[in-house]
Amino acid sequence: MLTWSDHFSVKIESVDTQHKKLFELLNRLPENVTEGVCGQAPIDAILTELMAYAGQHFVDEELLMQHHHLDPRHVNVHRMEHKSFIYDIQNMQEHLYSEEEVEDIAEKLVRFITSWLIYHILGIDRIMAAQIFAIHHGATPEQAYEARHAVNYDAATTHLMLDSVLDLWHLSMDRCHKLEAKLAAVTAAKHPK
Repeated sequence: MLTWSDHFSVKIESVDTQHKKLFELLNRLPENVTEGVCGQAPIDAILTELMAYAGQHFVDEELLMQHHHLDPRHVNVHRMEHKSFIYDIQNMQEHLYSEEEVEDIAEKLVRFITSWLIYHILGIDRIMAAQIFAIHHGATPEQAYEARHAVNYDAATTHLMLDSVLDLWHLSMDRCHKLEAKLAAVTAAKHPK
């Protein structure tokens, strides 16, 4: 479970409120598994709601960046992360159901979304907020980007972000190993010895 704390706050109320809602929706996935009502339909329903909300949240963040005229260098990377998230979830959902048990699918989706949200919020969303605050206090978008396109993190935040990246990497490696095994099986079937 991913628990909201002020540690995740970017100090923009509308963004923090939406992040809290994403945490709430995400936490419904493992709750359904532990309550024993796990099946493809409940997971799909929760995931559909979560993805619709995430999609709207991403649009709202992008409009916020546009409203504050953030530097295109930041906006382009931020948008790419949003698009990548939607693509990755759709891809995972599409391929996992044919290969794994529903409980394993839910666990992998929760791990991926949790890790992605932690990394995204503590990373690029905090950078976005820092640039918005700088612009609000008189910096140009270019100055805000140059001064705040990276954030210095405390040890706890760095640890959370590294754990998230490692978990995303492990999930990716697991998927690669499965794909390699499938490829080897197909190749062996086409070219028996």
